[in-house]
Amino acid sequence: MSNGAALPRLVVIGGGLAGLTAARALTDHYDVVVLDKGRGLGGRMATRRIGDATLDQGAQFFTTHTGEFAAVVEGWVSAGVAEPWFHGRIGPQGVVDLDGHTRFRGVATMNAVARHLATGLDVRPSTLVSAVAREGDRWQVRTDAETFAADAVLLTPPVPQSLALLAAGEVELAAADLAALQAITYEPCLALLAVLDGPAGLPEPGAVDPADGPIDWMADNQRKGVSAQPAVTIHATAEFSREHWVTPDAEVAALLLAAAGLAAAPITDGLQVQRWRYARPVNVHPQRCLAAEGLPGLVFAGDAFGGAKVEGAALSGNAAAAHLLQ
Repeated sequence: MSNGAALPRLVVIGGGLAGLTAARALTDHYDVVVLDKGRGLGGRMATRRIGDATLDQGAQFFTTHTGEFAAVVEGWVSAGVAEPWFHGRIGPQGVVDLDGHTRFRGVATMNAVARHLATGLDVRPSTLVSAVAREGDRWQVRTDAETFAADAVLLTPPVPQSLALLAAGEVELAAADLAALQAITYEPCLALLAVLDGPAGLPEPGAVDPADGPIDWMADNQRKGVSAQPAVTIHATAEFSREHWVTPDAEVAALLLAAAGLAAAPITDGLQVQRWRYARPVNVHPQRCLAAEGLPGLVFAGDAFGGAKVEGAALSGNAAAAHLLQ
């Protein structure tokens, strides 16, 4: 900024792909701080370690359907944090449909992309935001430890969580904005992470997508090149996840392992269940981001805006950054 003037402050809530993409694009124009409630970054591009095993627990790969995102992925590949994993669509026996799309993965884990984007940013993990309020012409982002004054706020958590933060700060959205945001819906997902006492036995490239049953996706993290020790990630279907949302972890694990028919047994203390309440946007907002009417500097973004999955999140982050640059 010219004449040594201080940069306006931007608080990004959520250290997933949308938030980190926007933060990275705006560092020359804003004093940016990223707040995330998790211990790590990446949102649903998360990686979990259990003993000596490493598992991609959320998003398993990403594809490119637009020139804009293809250029983004090319940059990630050049930086050494992403690479092609396989071509085609996965079915019950592995790759069954060469649909023309390359499936990319992070190197060595999906979380590598998020860590790459966060390099050099002021990122505060393990920071739980309790409210977003408007005081005068500025925003107040409240946490248990401190309050951040900001000229602009970018909200990237799942929309129900973002609305709860605004409600806690007594911020009232325009009726049309509120209706559009409340129309966004999500499917849940129960994710089972299992460390095994032998190879998982999944076919190349290390993943299956069953045609029926409670499993939506299963990946072999060792064959994928993520884990030195045999370990699988199992994503349950939305139907199973809703039915068993409050079922004890041990019972969820037993049901999914039985459905998986794994040749190798899980090791002692090698099972974890992750509950993603807002795993997959179903009804998405038609635009890549939403700037709140009558509330300057308040923007919503994420994979529920303009298109889901990794590509949707990245493009939403770019759109939010472009709006905040105007």
